[in-house]
Amino acid sequence: MPLPTRTCAPDTVLLSDVFSALSFSLDLTEGQPMGHALRTCLISMELGRRLGLPLQLRRDLYYAALLKDVGSSSNAAQVFSFFGDDDRQTKGARMRVDWSNYFRAAFFAMAHASPGASWFGRASRVARLARGGTRLAARLVEMRCERGADIVRQLGLGPGAADVVRSLDEHWDGRGHPRGLRGEEIPIITRVLTLAQTLEVFAVRDGVEAGLDVVRCRAGRWFDPLVASACAGLEGPLGGWRGMSTRDLQRLVIDAEPGDAAMLAGSRAIDRIAQVFAEVVDAKSPFTGEHSVRTTQLAVSIAHQLGWDDTDLAELRRAGLLHDLGKLTVPNSILDKPSPLTASEWEVMRMHSYYTERILEHVRGFEWLAFASASHHERLDGSGYCRGLRGEQVPALSRVLAVADIYDALSTRRPYRPALEQDQVLEIMERDREAGLCPVALDALVIALGDEPGLEERAA
Repeated sequence: MPLPTRTCAPDTVLLSDVFSALSFSLDLTEGQPMGHALRTCLISMELGRRLGLPLQLRRDLYYAALLKDVGSSSNAAQVFSFFGDDDRQTKGARMRVDWSNYFRAAFFAMAHASPGASWFGRASRVARLARGGTRLAARLVEMRCERGADIVRQLGLGPGAADVVRSLDEHWDGRGHPRGLRGEEIPIITRVLTLAQTLEVFAVRDGVEAGLDVVRCRAGRWFDPLVASACAGLEGPLGGWRGMSTRDLQRLVIDAEPGDAAMLAGSRAIDRIAQVFAEVVDAKSPFTGEHSVRTTQLAVSIAHQLGWDDTDLAELRRAGLLHDLGKLTVPNSILDKPSPLTASEWEVMRMHSYYTERILEHVRGFEWLAFASASHHERLDGSGYCRGLRGEQVPALSRVLAVADIYDALSTRRPYRPALEQDQVLEIMERDREAGLCPVALDALVIALGDEPGLEERAA
């Protein structure tokens, strides 16, 4: 397959283009297939139209649908800690369980509590989950919803969209979380989105009729009966969206943005979005806190030593902040594992680079940035991943990013080892000179660590 040709990213992009692309990363960390948020958005927009919602509410609903899971990484480590299972599978299965039914909830706990452990180990974990009960569920939901609402506000999308994300797990009968809101206490656009995301999950996995049956069954309990009634006749659109590619879904979602004027993102807004999503990625594991930010700072310092101009530095900064976006696809059972990974677990870990590129290339004009950002695990001798690039095939941006990424990884604590001292880190990296790491970037790293006061502490 030919390698992408370098092009300059545009100074201005559609906000809907960026968020619809980044929503794929949120789908994957929630255990859903890519396109879940886009289909949920399309369902929401159709229901909003049928219900005659005013323009401002539909705009809030639109952006809330794309970013509804933006807080999901904040409780991933806790979900893994409580259930001892792949957090993505646990979260994905959670969407299909009626928590108001005690027996179904108990069966879910038994199915996802420490699979592969001894009978005693599983029984102990189920007992722990039973003791936590609704308090535990509310805590996990609150972490996710509050963090998601905070991020939506940081992105400048307003209190309306933030309130939707905060109250997404509330139910019409008052038995939802985290606040137990009931009926019309729940904002109307939240009621629409709560139904839309559940309908999407069942329709995609079990078929359109099965999804609509769930809506009818849960109307008056989970869902506002009025919103549920608006789903009549949705079979055709649901069937069409169900079979669409991610590209086609994205085009429909961009065209579906309410109002005559699409929101645009300039350079500063793009940088802010990159910063926020770096924080989303780093929040997934306690061992990766601020890794993306530290790696970016170090990479920019290296590039300064190499004499890069402002345009290249800005590109590097965005690539650095987003280089691990694909790690949202990696379960915490791997990210937080205190012992060596198995061959199959390493394969899952390596795929994060593939997903970084796959997600970012959906932003029009960012195809080369997606490729360069995802290539930070390529090696000069061709033994890296995921493309096996060699020598000059590895972009200069990727070479600098690789040096910064490895330095930060070695100099910070991991579940399987303590943080290494700077001398140890540089000695290990020196062994990889020319075979894996770019010698010019490696020399610039050493100078940067010595020349910039406080850089070592920021990276450690």
